[in-house]
Amino acid sequence: MAVSALRLYGVTAADGDPHPLAPGTTTVGFRDLAAVVSETPYARPALADGDVTTHRSVVQSVFAQRSILPAPAGVVFRGRDALERWLEIHFVTLTDALAYVEGRAGARVHVARKAERLTGAVAAVGAGLEGGERTEEVAIDVDAVAAESFRVLRRLAAASVTLRPTATDSAAAATASFLVERDRWEAFEEAVAEEARRDFELAFRLTGPWPPYDFVRMQFGR
Repeated sequence: MAVSALRLYGVTAADGDPHPLAPGTTTVGFRDLAAVVSETPYARPALADGDVTTHRSVVQSVFAQRSILPAPAGVVFRGRDALERWLEIHFVTLTDALAYVEGRAGARVHVARKAERLTGAVAAVGAGLEGGERTEEVAIDVDAVAAESFRVLRRLAAASVTLRPTATDSAAAATASFLVERDRWEAFEEAVAEEARRDFELAFRLTGPWPPYDFVRMQFGR
């Protein structure tokens, strides 16, 4: 018979509400903290098809209601006692981290070349030369421009981190994540739009608000 374990989605503040924060979940509390979990067979941690999507859905559902420290997908505790011990050991760190992300959300800004703009600029340069036989490459230092724009955007964020483009964002030449006050989100959106207007050859794409995935690093011991 399979032993029931607990899959961890994240840690949030305990408020005594018995209702689940997301469908199919429950909470394990320790003092002022509540771990959002669901039962799962205890086995070597492995992510099946759909597990990451489910994990993100649960975290997003909780984030829509309150602040949460997202756990990495696939973290499983042997049982309630083991989870409570982990919460106790890391209580101070988790409490401080939760206070830090309170009222804040993650914003990702992706910067990429506008291919059609670059092609048009190169063609225009070539057309102006005698015979139209030569063209001059228009060099755009995307990293430099993005770095300057990210520097400007940091003024409206509590923290930021530069990210490597992922497979889903492979078109982006530069990506950064910002921790933004929720009540300043519109101001941050306008700042991103202003950076986009400053350089017509680059495309800026803002996504979010997200749970603070890029600003949480949990420690798990054996």
